[in-house]
Amino acid sequence: MATAGAQNFNTEFSRNCLLAALIIAGWVVLYAPVYLQFLDTAWAREENGHVPFVMAIAIGAAWSRLQLGGFTPAPMREFRFGVVGLMIGLALFAIGRIGEIDLFLSASQSAIAASLVLSLFGVDGVKRLWFPLLLTAYLIILPGWALDAATAPLKRFVSIVVSETLYLFGAPVAHSGAVISAGPYQLLVADACAGLNSIIALTSVGAVYLYVVKRQSIKTNIAVIAALLPLAIIANLIRVAMLVLITLYLGYDAGQSFLHDLAGLVMFAIALAGVFLVDAIAARMFEAPP
Repeated sequence: MATAGAQNFNTEFSRNCLLAALIIAGWVVLYAPVYLQFLDTAWAREENGHVPFVMAIAIGAAWSRLQLGGFTPAPMREFRFGVVGLMIGLALFAIGRIGEIDLFLSASQSAIAASLVLSLFGVDGVKRLWFPLLLTAYLIILPGWALDAATAPLKRFVSIVVSETLYLFGAPVAHSGAVISAGPYQLLVADACAGLNSIIALTSVGAVYLYVVKRQSIKTNIAVIAALLPLAIIANLIRVAMLVLITLYLGYDAGQSFLHDLAGLVMFAIALAGVFLVDAIAARMFEAPP
């Protein structure tokens, strides 16, 4: 009996390894040229700088879940739905590749990954791998017009709040639209400083944090998720205010030096500390004592 069990385990393990190797090989053949292109284009832009890191987290989360085992083959009906979804994902990839459309190329990853899981492991597999599949949404590269539409209100909001707050404290700062006047300098609130990057990055980190911590109370998770957007906006306002003050008192070159990146790190640290604080407070309020 023990020998038969060991043989069955070895057979299943070998089959899973072969299946994983085939999927990885197919993915590399399909997406390696796309990723090399993105490294020099889409991923090189600040608004998409989070993509490679989120991808690494998604791969790690999927691998750790697959290591636990217990996956069963998909029923025939779910297998067929998965194949249909796979065809749709491959069609998105083909259109994106031919038309050089980053949105379709990046979105095809989500469609293909979810369809592969559905066709191999069925709905149960999708439920067990929901988190890495959810993270693939952060890999989608939005077109410029969508970013402009999303960041335009944020630019004006950041410009108004920062300039009027600093003016209240006596700084010679004013604003006109998305332009902040700080003494003799004029600073444009760019897309990267509008807050959208902060929101995307912080929500991805917050999702990873909640997945790892695994709070038992749904109220705690809802509190943390609800706090992500305001925390990202507040932290970004602090970042822009720091850059305005640096430019005002140290000069334009100082505002564009390493201090610019340092302000971004400070911003993210503030936002992340806010996530931990909200989680701790919500846990004390809603979690049962150990």
